[in-house]
Amino acid sequence: MVVSLASIMSLLSTACSEKPANREDYIIGMDTNYEECSLLEEGNGKVAKVIILAGQSNCTGCSITSYLKDQSKPEDFARYEAGYENIKINFNIDNHRNCSEGQFRKTDLLCGSYDEEFGPEVGIADYLDANMNGEEFYILKFSMSGYSLNYHWLWEYERGEIYDAEMIFFKKSLDYLKSLNYEVSLDAICWMQGESDTNEYKGKRYYKNQSNFIKFLREDLKDYSNPRGLFFIDAGISDSPYCLPTYPEINEAKKKISEESPLNIYFSTIDNGLTTLKEPYDNPDLGHYDALSELKLGHLFGDAIASIYKR
Repeated sequence: MVVSLASIMSLLSTACSEKPANREDYIIGMDTNYEECSLLEEGNGKVAKVIILAGQSNCTGCSITSYLKDQSKPEDFARYEAGYENIKINFNIDNHRNCSEGQFRKTDLLCGSYDEEFGPEVGIADYLDANMNGEEFYILKFSMSGYSLNYHWLWEYERGEIYDAEMIFFKKSLDYLKSLNYEVSLDAICWMQGESDTNEYKGKRYYKNQSNFIKFLREDLKDYSNPRGLFFIDAGISDSPYCLPTYPEINEAKKKISEESPLNIYFSTIDNGLTTLKEPYDNPDLGHYDALSELKLGHLFGDAIASIYKR
């Protein structure tokens, strides 16, 4: 969805003191009837390195594939388009609006918001394929575009509607891998979220919300996690007008959390030069990363994932 600067500023002027009247006002109606998983081969005791990718629309992937093609070398785009057979993905986007229907399929340009848009999984797969000696990985992607950590993933600092739905999806996928005799090693969670928490009320609560969110994830996924612990890789949000006024507070909370545990990793999308101000060319979508920036977002996640195994 293309959002104009005028509409963003209008929303910001009325949202700073937002506070919920009751929980019913924020119920989404999550459909947790996830398809039965399918994979082509038995694991026969092989280790399945699993990475979770979760968040809102910049995790979903709203960056335009045709722009990526125009701005990439032909041989690079051919690689993204062909996909990565060694990096399998099972994804559910926006409450079943787009999903892999339970299939662990190759990661390619068709795992984003729509067929003509892509997400950070492409850059993750590209980086891991190039830097991890062709090792196999399994990505579980769950995203809900436009929803806040404060009201939707959590509620009053406790597990919320989206959290409960994602956990069902993750456990169903992980249990399926186990049923095929894979030795499951859930190694990291990549988190791209925060844009929908950028008003004063939600911004002030973000540190505690995300701290609790990470704690819940580690508690609820401990039976699948690598014994060394479950890494949480957190991307900062942009300084786009869409993220005013409290993107600095959100990013400061993320950075502070990363300093509290060696299992927490944070990188700044601002310092790494990611942009939201250029595409579409005729009317830039200020809330979503431009094509090369979305690819780089995935590369940054991939670099952090690779660093885990190099420790």
